[in-house]
Amino acid sequence: MWLEDGPRRGRIEAAARRAYPNLTYTRRRRADHYVSVYRTLVDVPGYEEREVTIEFDHRYSTTPKIFADGPSDPSASPHRYPDRGRTHLCIWYPHDPSPRTWVLEDGLLALFGMAAEHLFKEAWWREHDHQWLGEEYPHGELSHEKETG
Repeated sequence: MWLEDGPRRGRIEAAARRAYPNLTYTRRRRADHYVSVYRTLVDVPGYEEREVTIEFDHRYSTTPKIFADGPSDPSASPHRYPDRGRTHLCIWYPHDPSPRTWVLEDGLLALFGMAAEHLFKEAWWREHDHQWLGEEYPHGELSHEKETG
C-alpha cells in the first residue's frame, strides 16, 4: 500500500509539498485501522482561502474523503455528505472513469486542486441562486461508504 511505502508516498506528495509549504501529514488510529490525514490552506479563486483536509482510510487507500472548513449544514451545498459530525465533499461521481475522477498517479496536488475547484462551485452556488457550475449526478441512491462524490 502506498501510504506505507515511504519513497512512493514521497513521490505522490512531492508537488503538493512544493505548492503548499504548510501542508501537514498525520496518521491516526481509528478503531481497527489507520487513517492518514493531509491538511493545508488552499486558495479559492474569487473567495477566501479554505482549510482542506484529505483523509485516506488505509482500508481504502485510493479512495480519499475530502473535508473543508466553511458551512457544515448540508443545505449549504448540494454536494456534501454528513460524516462523523462533519461533511465531506462530493467531488466526482464514484462510477465515472478515471479521467473524470482522481487516481493515485495524479498525485496529491491534483486532489487539492479538485477540492479548490469544488469549493469555488459551492461558493458560486450559494451566491447565484443555487446555480451549480458543471455536471451534477443524483445523490440519494448511492452508498457513501466507498465514494467521494
